[in-house]
Amino acid sequence: MARSATKLTVALLIAVVLCSSLGAGSVHEVVPSFLQTLLEGSAEQLYAGPIAQYEVDDLTKAALSALKECIDELSSEHVKALVNLLKLVRTEA
Repeated sequence: MARSATKLTVALLIAVVLCSSLGAGSVHEVVPSFLQTLLEGSAEQLYAGPIAQYEVDDLTKAALSALKECIDELSSEHVKALVNLLKLVRTEA
Protein backbone atom coordinates (compact mmCIF):
# COMPACT_ATOMS: atom_id res chain seq x y z
CA MET A 1 0.00 0.00 0.00
CA ALA A 2 2.78 2.46 0.90
CA ARG A 3 4.55 1.73 -2.37
CA SER A 4 1.36 2.43 -4.35
CA ALA A 5 0.85 5.68 -2.47
CA THR A 6 4.41 6.73 -3.22
CA LYS A 7 4.01 5.87 -6.90
CA LEU A 8 0.76 7.83 -7.08
CA THR A 9 2.31 10.83 -5.34
CA VAL A 10 5.18 10.83 -7.82
CA ALA A 11 2.71 10.46 -10.68
CA LEU A 12 0.65 13.41 -9.49
CA LEU A 13 3.77 15.55 -9.07
CA ILE A 14 4.76 14.71 -12.64
CA ALA A 15 1.29 15.71 -13.83
CA VAL A 16 1.51 19.04 -12.01
CA VAL A 17 4.94 19.78 -13.48
CA LEU A 18 3.81 18.83 -16.98
CA CYS A 19 0.66 20.91 -16.72
CA SER A 20 2.42 23.95 -15.31
CA SER A 21 5.07 23.84 -18.03
CA LEU A 22 2.50 24.15 -20.82
CA GLY A 23 2.31 27.92 -20.37
CA ALA A 24 -0.24 30.13 -18.66
CA GLY A 25 -2.17 30.96 -21.82
CA SER A 26 -3.04 27.39 -22.67
CA VAL A 27 -3.37 25.91 -19.19
CA HIS A 28 -7.07 26.64 -18.82
CA GLU A 29 -7.79 24.82 -22.06
CA VAL A 30 -5.30 21.95 -21.95
CA VAL A 31 -5.04 20.94 -18.30
CA PRO A 32 -8.64 19.79 -17.68
CA SER A 33 -8.67 17.83 -20.92
CA PHE A 34 -5.24 16.41 -20.17
CA LEU A 35 -6.28 15.27 -16.69
CA GLN A 36 -9.60 13.83 -17.91
CA THR A 37 -7.78 11.84 -20.58
CA LEU A 38 -5.21 10.62 -18.04
CA LEU A 39 -8.01 9.38 -15.82
CA GLU A 40 -10.34 7.87 -18.42
CA GLY A 41 -8.44 7.56 -21.68
CA SER A 42 -5.29 6.00 -23.01
CA ALA A 43 -1.78 7.36 -23.49
CA GLU A 44 -2.40 7.33 -27.24
CA GLN A 45 -5.48 9.50 -26.73
CA LEU A 46 -3.30 12.04 -24.92
CA TYR A 47 -1.04 12.41 -27.94
CA ALA A 48 -3.97 12.68 -30.34
CA GLY A 49 -5.97 15.01 -28.12
CA PRO A 50 -4.96 17.42 -25.36
CA ILE A 51 -1.23 17.51 -26.07
CA ALA A 52 -1.34 16.99 -29.84
CA GLN A 53 -0.12 20.54 -30.41
CA TYR A 54 3.06 19.93 -28.40
CA GLU A 55 6.19 18.10 -29.50
CA VAL A 56 6.62 15.29 -26.98
CA ASP A 57 10.05 13.68 -26.80
CA ASP A 58 10.67 10.02 -26.00
CA LEU A 59 11.61 10.65 -22.38
CA THR A 60 8.38 12.57 -21.78
CA LYS A 61 6.38 9.84 -23.52
CA ALA A 62 7.96 7.30 -21.16
CA ALA A 63 7.08 9.49 -18.17
CA LEU A 64 3.49 9.82 -19.40
CA SER A 65 3.24 6.06 -19.86
CA ALA A 66 4.50 5.51 -16.31
CA LEU A 67 2.05 8.09 -15.01
CA LYS A 68 -0.82 6.43 -16.87
CA GLU A 69 0.20 3.03 -15.45
CA CYS A 70 0.01 4.44 -11.91
CA ILE A 71 -3.42 5.91 -12.57
CA ASP A 72 -4.61 2.66 -14.13
CA GLU A 73 -3.68 0.85 -10.89
CA LEU A 74 -6.19 2.93 -8.92
CA SER A 75 -9.49 1.35 -7.99
CA SER A 76 -12.48 2.32 -10.10
CA GLU A 77 -13.94 4.12 -7.08
CA HIS A 78 -10.84 6.27 -6.76
CA VAL A 79 -10.83 7.11 -10.46
CA LYS A 80 -14.51 8.03 -10.28
CA ALA A 81 -13.84 10.27 -7.26
CA LEU A 82 -11.01 12.04 -9.13
CA VAL A 83 -13.19 12.49 -12.23
CA ASN A 84 -15.92 13.98 -10.04
CA LEU A 85 -13.40 16.33 -8.45
CA LEU A 86 -12.20 17.40 -11.88
CA LYS A 87 -15.80 18.09 -12.96
CA LEU A 88 -16.32 20.17 -9.82
CA VAL A 89 -13.17 22.20 -10.50
CA ARG A 90 -14.21 22.71 -14.15
CA THR A 91 -17.61 24.11 -13.16
CA GLU A 92 -16.04 26.54 -10.68
CA ALA A 93 -13.40 27.79 -13.14
